[in-house]
Amino acid sequence: MQVSEQTIFDGTDSFLSLKHLVLRGTNFEIGQTLAEMALEKQGQAAIPLPASRDHVRARRAYFQRSYPIHWQRMRGVAAAFGLDPEDDRCDMSTLWGNLEVEMPSMGCSVAYYPPSITAGGRGYLSRNMDFPKDISIADVMRLPLAAEERKRMPSMMSEPTIMEWYPEDGGYASLAIHAFDALTGTMDGMNSAGLVISQMTDEDAIAELGPDLESHPGLPHVVGLHELQVLRFLLDTCATADEAKEALLTCKQYYGFSPLHYIVADKAGNSFIYETSTGRNVQYIIDGNGQPQVVTNFQLYKHPNVDQMPKVKLSWENDAFWRYQTLVERISKQNDLFTVDDIKANHASVNFMRLIEEMGADPSYEGNDADDRVRTLWHSLYDQQAGTAEFSFYLGEKELADGTRTEYRSDYLRFALDT
Repeated sequence: MQVSEQTIFDGTDSFLSLKHLVLRGTNFEIGQTLAEMALEKQGQAAIPLPASRDHVRARRAYFQRSYPIHWQRMRGVAAAFGLDPEDDRCDMSTLWGNLEVEMPSMGCSVAYYPPSITAGGRGYLSRNMDFPKDISIADVMRLPLAAEERKRMPSMMSEPTIMEWYPEDGGYASLAIHAFDALTGTMDGMNSAGLVISQMTDEDAIAELGPDLESHPGLPHVVGLHELQVLRFLLDTCATADEAKEALLTCKQYYGFSPLHYIVADKAGNSFIYETSTGRNVQYIIDGNGQPQVVTNFQLYKHPNVDQMPKVKLSWENDAFWRYQTLVERISKQNDLFTVDDIKANHASVNFMRLIEEMGADPSYEGNDADDRVRTLWHSLYDQQAGTAEFSFYLGEKELADGTRTEYRSDYLRFALDT
């Protein structure tokens, strides 16, 4: 087993701490190494708690039958914890502990640019990851902590890890950014076949379900793949958009915290958006047909045509539509082939600080300022043909003399799959 770990930001003078972790070995060894790291960091809190025997047994059978690559990683997790992988009392399929919390939604903007429309003939997936910058587990769980103790708790999204995995016994190599769960907390990524994938919160479903949202955090009482495991499953097993479609339509899914939808694209420029209905009883495939695709946080199957959408005035209540319309408009108006700088500029136009500036410049705006805590924590840009990814991270902000705020971000950090 070869392990390379680098600390890029340690969090002392920036909002986040960031690590780059490269793992080369069997899937068993990858799972074991990640679990050992979780134990070192979290101590006893990393060890799976007792769960329903019926569900654990069924979950294990599901992974053995439908996702054997992950079953080998689960065996490695068990070895790190000194447990029997066949033990029916503990679920080994994740490393995010047993936090029974309601996760804040991730408001994200994603666009796919197929090779036919870019200057270098390369396909790009461009993604803004938007999330509250100052919300901690204590806030989500409403823990009665003293102000100073609460202040010391890290933000939930302040410790991402850029992962490179090179499995020797099955599954594609991949480059992805993880949060929450080192084993399967994949936020966006690309594999060695050039398949790229990202996820976004389905805010329509959350709003419609309201108090009936069926989160399953903590002890699992469901079987299948949770919303972030879906991304890891596709990166491990799929090379083409068609393979990913079949995988999504045939795998068993649930959400641990909130419903998501996904965008997937292969190296040839074939892309699609995958959504489920609010009741999760219908699956939708929205094909890109070789054209650019944009997705934010509303259900596209209900709003398939941007021309029929109302031209919205930006507010916290409809910012997902505003971000979508802004990206679609910028992409549709460009006559030249897209350069990397064009793509970065498009996503900078819907950076969350840009939204705040837009609303602040409108004297008639009266809205809920709760979402003022949200920031674009990172922008990801995946180059399918080169097998590389660039990330720019939110590091902090300062208040200017006129009372406005400005953020400072990292330069783009570039990583490459070793293929």
